[in-house]
Amino acid sequence: MKFSDITASFSRMSKTWVATTAVAVALLGLSIPNAQSALTGKGLIHPINHFPTWFSDANGVTLQLCLDGDGVNGLCIYDAVIPGNATSQATGFGAEAFWWLADAGLDLAGGGRAILVMALEAAYGAGDPAPNDQFAFGRIRLRVDVPADGEYKIRHPFLNEALGCPDEVYQATAGTKAINVTRDIGGGTPFETMLSGEVGPFLVWDPSITPVAPAGYVGDPNIEHEVIGGHCNINYFRIEGPEGVDLDGNGNNFVQTALFTVQGKIFDEANTPPGIEPVRISYFRSTNTSTGATTSRINTWAKAPPHASVSVLNPQTNKGNPLAFDGESTFFKRIALNAANSNPMPTQLTLTATTAGGLSTTQDVRVVDQVEIQTATWTAGTQSIKVIALTSDKIALSTGAIPELTVRVGAHTYPMPQSGAAGRYEVTLTGIAIPPAHVTVTSSKGGTATQAIAD
Repeated sequence: MKFSDITASFSRMSKTWVATTAVAVALLGLSIPNAQSALTGKGLIHPINHFPTWFSDANGVTLQLCLDGDGVNGLCIYDAVIPGNATSQATGFGAEAFWWLADAGLDLAGGGRAILVMALEAAYGAGDPAPNDQFAFGRIRLRVDVPADGEYKIRHPFLNEALGCPDEVYQATAGTKAINVTRDIGGGTPFETMLSGEVGPFLVWDPSITPVAPAGYVGDPNIEHEVIGGHCNINYFRIEGPEGVDLDGNGNNFVQTALFTVQGKIFDEANTPPGIEPVRISYFRSTNTSTGATTSRINTWAKAPPHASVSVLNPQTNKGNPLAFDGESTFFKRIALNAANSNPMPTQLTLTATTAGGLSTTQDVRVVDQVEIQTATWTAGTQSIKVIALTSDKIALSTGAIPELTVRVGAHTYPMPQSGAAGRYEVTLTGIAIPPAHVTVTSSKGGTATQAIAD
């Protein structure tokens, strides 16, 4: 089965994809135990396409989006760039691209056909590429022409390994694509749901069987080949029908293939621009009561590839300061600012990550204050809520504009007056017969905090 057939079997993403999948399964009266994938990690957000840079599996295979060639005839199949779509032109592909894609097809007696499609896909929630609409998902798709009513058992590489890989069982009525199931599990940023879907580990060409996969890839989508990596060592696609039903044209009630087409590009860190994911950039500011001088410090936490060097542009010196790596996943830097650079506070900092090979990524990140909710209580007798919040911006009112804090209670927002020491805010709200589960305090300087209501 060539990839021209596969791409036809993939439909455009839409915001109704979850409902569509659920209906397809329900109509079949299907009962399938949830499978757990063996994807183990994901890379930082790519600075250009804003999808995870890579996904890795339990077998140590790490794949990036496969975008080589024209998307039609080479080692990577993907939707072509959409002319006039700025997001598509920037990322280098259209509505769909893949970290990994594999399929198998079966010819059935009487001209019937069955396909299995498995994929880890990058798409967009509304269909066409658009900013901040990135959506990623793992897909299992089965389409089977059924020659006779009855029970059909399907076996494929991503059955539930925790339960011993039981067959998927369908009670089906004869007809074209009578078994028609698509299961998509995924979501948008931060793409954590990708690690708990059915897809994984990645099927790759069996290296003991020639030809071997092209260098830098796990297969060639234009050539059918045996694979390894399936759950319970099931590296084939099999359908078994009711007794007496001829599925293969030779009188057997089953049909099976071990040949798959596979696409996947091994992550090439040396030629990939480094991602930057800000964790937090927050400041502390205070006014010396004796001198009236206001000074501050900015703390920066950011994620970048472990082998990258990360720097932040110091607004006081206008020079880059290196961040220290914690040995795990995060870089950190504290910058102290004098009075001349603390009022007003810088509204953003510029982060730069650079690889050993010289590729770099620059990102501007907003600097915010840190908000802490000290008290959030509801008193039943007085039907009142009391909220006390602190901000790390403790500038004196006599020196400059202080932050404005508001508290959100249910659907309503209320201002919080400054009360007591600099940086302290307090409000008591009455007439709250039924308390909300939590309140959220937001600062005009960007900080926010949410806390559950205490009894």
